[in-house]
Amino acid sequence: MVPDGYNNFAPPVPTMSLEESPAVLGFTFPLAVENDIDRLEVAVRQSNLIRGQYVQYLNATKPVQMSIVQSFNKFFSDYSMTNFSYYGVERAEYPKTPKKAMKKYNVFTTCMLDAWQSHGITSIILVEQLKKAIYHISRRRYTRNQVLKKKMRLLQRI
Repeated sequence: MVPDGYNNFAPPVPTMSLEESPAVLGFTFPLAVENDIDRLEVAVRQSNLIRGQYVQYLNATKPVQMSIVQSFNKFFSDYSMTNFSYYGVERAEYPKTPKKAMKKYNVFTTCMLDAWQSHGITSIILVEQLKKAIYHISRRRYTRNQVLKKKMRLLQRI
């Protein structure tokens, strides 16, 4: 006979090992370069398996309470996002700074929406959060550039 105090144990919580953690075949996150994003987009459009793996990876990697802005760097490096904006800039007035439109990429739209609808993310919230993420990336890039310029000016004085 087992004493009463031993009957109320909860089953152990399964832990996720590195072998079981969600992964996307052929990709290492965060994606480091723009070409990786383009490759992922092609793979997601061509393969339901890759799309499913990517959606599962997004869902498992972003905690429910964390915003997309806070978790964005887990998926994409700042460098890989250099030539992206939500709507894109492809006009002739900006030949030096063309930007690809994130809204045309499934990896930024439908996949993220599928992954995070259970987190309360709607299409409107997703668009707002993606725009904020791009803004934060551009601010970090600007700050890095300003720090480098300041260092260069200080070195020139020496």
